Amino acid sequence: MKWINVNDALPEYGQAVLVRRSKDNWFQKHTLEDGSEHSIWRWQAAWFEKASKHERNNATDYYWADFGPGDIFGQDVSHWCAITDPTR
Repeated sequence: MKWINVNDALPEYGQAVLVRRSKDNWFQKHTLEDGSEHSIWRWQAAWFEKASKHERNNATDYYWADFGPGDIFGQDVSHWCAITDPTR
């Protein structure tokens, strides 16, 4: 699996990819019953899509359409890699 920095290249529009969230929003910390903290990496599948700049606080002319209930702003992803679209 080849990870690509978004500053080096972007996928084709409509392409299914696995993305890594950037900055401090790419992981979540959970407190376990014993009081210890556990971090979960923020990797997820998404489609690469066109967007209007500044649409819904998006700072880029693209966004990442999540396979789940929400989308990811273009600026919130640091790396991506191509995957097979699981819905096709």
